[in-house]
Amino acid sequence: MSWTARLTASLPMLNEVSAWPEPHLVVVGGFLLPDYQSFVGPQAVADLDAISADVAVVGCDGISAADGLTTPHHLVAEIGTIIVRRARRTIVVADSSKIGRRGFTAIAPIASVHTVITDADADPDELKALRDSGVGVVIAQC
Repeated sequence: MSWTARLTASLPMLNEVSAWPEPHLVVVGGFLLPDYQSFVGPQAVADLDAISADVAVVGCDGISAADGLTTPHHLVAEIGTIIVRRARRTIVVADSSKIGRRGFTAIAPIASVHTVITDADADPDELKALRDSGVGVVIAQC
């Protein structure tokens, strides 16, 4: 039997995955930011710095070919940066409202992203720019 660990700093993901049979979920510690439903701070950073992942699935508040992944909160950005850095492959899940948006704090450059999953309402020009940057784009059927 293959064992796959899942790691999260996200409270909603903790709630979701904990309902799965045999979830094998590792949760990072730290300070909970209620507005972001995410654990941040030195403990979360240390926990994440100690792992390596084959695939990271991350969210963001904005993604563009020019500015990469961004968010308004610097502590959330720090966690995202480490997750992307520690993964061999990064998948970004972002609804169409986030495609082409630029946030205040950088998480990672677009060169760190392998695939973006979004919806059919995303700006086609920005999707083309992402593809031209070497990012795979998947339009989810909702």
